[in-house]
Amino acid sequence: MRTFHLALGLGGILTWAACTTSEIGPLTPSDGSTAIFLTDAPFPFDGVSRVDVHVVSIAVSTSVDTAKRAPEWVPVTTPDRTFNLLDLQNGSTALLGAGDVPPGQYQAVRVVFDPARSSITTTDGEKIVSTSTPGSPGINWQSKAEDPELFALVEEAMAIDQNGEDIVIDFDVGRSFLYDDNGGFTFIPWLRAITRAGSGAVAGTVRGADGNPIPSSVVSVHYGTDSLVALGPLVATTRPTADGRFKASFLRPGRYQVVAEDLRRNTTAVKGVVVEAGETVDAGDFRF
Repeated sequence: MRTFHLALGLGGILTWAACTTSEIGPLTPSDGSTAIFLTDAPFPFDGVSRVDVHVVSIAVSTSVDTAKRAPEWVPVTTPDRTFNLLDLQNGSTALLGAGDVPPGQYQAVRVVFDPARSSITTTDGEKIVSTSTPGSPGINWQSKAEDPELFALVEEAMAIDQNGEDIVIDFDVGRSFLYDDNGGFTFIPWLRAITRAGSGAVAGTVRGADGNPIPSSVVSVHYGTDSLVALGPLVATTRPTADGRFKASFLRPGRYQVVAEDLRRNTTAVKGVVVEAGETVDAGDFRF
């Protein structure tokens, strides 16, 4: 049994004062340990500056059954820390912790978080906290449990051997917090888990016809289809940085459709790419 590292990975740049450089990914352990990271797809609303989620503990299981009476969960780490999901984009990750995990094929990841210590902060500095009344300002976490459980989607069993492995939890903020235009958010979690070694990435740029970045642009990654007009299921979302560059990380090998969109002008462009494990494919320049 070797040390298993769990990390929280998000789709952005990590700039926490509380983190050390050893916690910022990509990270490949040198001691044969397995690391888990959390990653997110950027939150799409320009009026939000922070999305803080307090992570209490992480556990994994070799069973796809996430019921409480299912096969025993293997505790990995109890970070008991708050993470700003919007600080983590374009492939950066934050280390959550480490633990001893037996070798095996892991098919479920459980994240316990604390809504009372989680919040959203607007660009005006207003802090939005929990509400138990649907439709009222605040965050409706849709759970009465003191420490709700979130279960990350594991599309393919994650192999952990005696040498350890990095596991990344991809938290899609843009799809997880639904805004009601009245100061209220409804939490519908979208999480994926994948081994770093078994994943690839796609990168590119989004610019206007004049060559300048588009502030209102967003990029989504869909499973590839044989159709030239229909998009496959949505896998991940990301948002270009100030210079127009984007990177969607932690994707399983396969065919994808990359969709760049200018939200203000409601125009889109689509390109097909093939992602390979351990590689970043260049989707090129999207122009509007």
